[in-house]
Amino acid sequence: MAIALAGGGSAVAATAQDRTLPASIGDLSQAKLVEVRDSSGQALLAGTLTTSKNTPKKTERTAELTSPSGQKAKGEVEVEIERKDGVATKDEIELELENLPAMATCQLYVDGQTVTSFVTTKAGKAKLELGRKLTAPGR
Repeated sequence: MAIALAGGGSAVAATAQDRTLPASIGDLSQAKLVEVRDSSGQALLAGTLTTSKNTPKKTERTAELTSPSGQKAKGEVEVEIERKDGVATKDEIELELENLPAMATCQLYVDGQTVTSFVTTKAGKAKLELGRKLTAPGR
């Protein structure tokens, strides 16, 4: 799956370093805390995932990301988990951010685990899509 980072107007789109969710992230259906940190490790945005939709074939979880220091930065994250026969087959994280520092190197974290690094646009925006296909044991 490709990661697309886009900004508004004539902003330069940046690219993230990784295109798939690392295995170290674990079960996204149980994940809680999502953070965007700057290169010094300071949290720029944070939010708590909650389940917004849960069916036998798909779970959707969302979080509004806000600045812990009261800055204008904001964003949202959506997690989708697809299942077949009760077993997760695909995970996806979609992230949209705005009002971050321009051209800043940032990292996305889920429950304290690094997901990926990315650079914001000249307008301080970022849009990412990361995914992975899962294989059930014994298949």
